[in-house]
Amino acid sequence: MELQEESTNLHKIWYIFLFVSIALVVSLFSFNFYLETKLSSLQDKITKYDNSIKEKQKDKSIQVYDLLKENKILIENLDKKSQINKFIYHIREIQNTYSVSFKWFSYSNGEIATSVYIPFSTDMSAANRASYFIKTYREDKNSLFNLDFINSFNWYDSMTFNVNFKLK
Repeated sequence: MELQEESTNLHKIWYIFLFVSIALVVSLFSFNFYLETKLSSLQDKITKYDNSIKEKQKDKSIQVYDLLKENKILIENLDKKSQINKFIYHIREIQNTYSVSFKWFSYSNGEIATSVYIPFSTDMSAANRASYFIKTYREDKNSLFNLDFINSFNWYDSMTFNVNFKLK
């Protein structure tokens, strides 16, 4: 009898284990089905959005926008290098600030080449004014240009030398 009772308990445990296993398999299968349905729905939406984007990209104004977006840095650099009035105003500011004159200048691709003329003055020698101009302009954080190395100059009472300014 005791053996039969133990056997019945074992059968009950086995049936409980079988029931829990079946319930777990059914739950996992249902959850997997739910996830596959959601995934399929999301893939359909992605396909729909991709098709919508492709359709909109055929529009000429969108194509122009894409070109502008792709070439934004190039366009900004070209715009920055083409502000001639701003450069001329800056050159005039340099002349007034440092008491120098520019005999001529040429501008190409973000670089100004010019000749600096510093006339004779009784209050400060031309060499001191040239030195002040070169040092101070190079240190100026608000300047539009970088001042290149000056490799030659002419000096008697007045001073003349060529400079190149490169757009920052």
